[in-house]
Amino acid sequence: MAIKFSDFKKGEIILLIISVQKYLETSMKILKHYCNNEKSSCVYVSVNHTYNTLMNLMKKNKINTDKLFVIDAITPHSAQTKDVSNAIFTGNPRGLTDISISASSAIKNLPNGERMLFFDSLSTLLIYNDSGSVTKFVHFLINRMKEWNISGVIISLEDEIDKKLSSQLSQFVDKVIEIK
Repeated sequence: MAIKFSDFKKGEIILLIISVQKYLETSMKILKHYCNNEKSSCVYVSVNHTYNTLMNLMKKNKINTDKLFVIDAITPHSAQTKDVSNAIFTGNPRGLTDISISASSAIKNLPNGERMLFFDSLSTLLIYNDSGSVTKFVHFLINRMKEWNISGVIISLEDEIDKKLSSQLSQFVDKVIEIK
């Protein structure tokens, strides 16, 4: 299935289950849609790519990063080589509380207008945390997104998410879309 942006309604939270082959291409298309076409302010929570890698990918894909804020849970504080104004480096994908606090702070500091949170990815989060903790964390994050009245996209790789977690999370989100 190809991505259809008519499926992405403002204020909805979508669990996007993507095949490994379509992951990067689909992620970049979604970000381009929100950042360029919808002109949304976006908080990108990354437990998958470092800040520098993300910025290079966005530049390559011509994604406007003017209203993008990154929460980088990969790059350690000590490895941060330059001051950046559009990122927080938590440096630990196990630090669910730090990620949550950073996301809350970032969303509150976004300019008024269309806002969204892009979470990449549950699959990687499951490498560092048990399924129960991830479920509680995502449930909390989804409730916060609804409270903030923002759109959200949560990415998971098709082969990396178990059926139990998928069915639990599908109860919390507005829509589940599979891209193969």
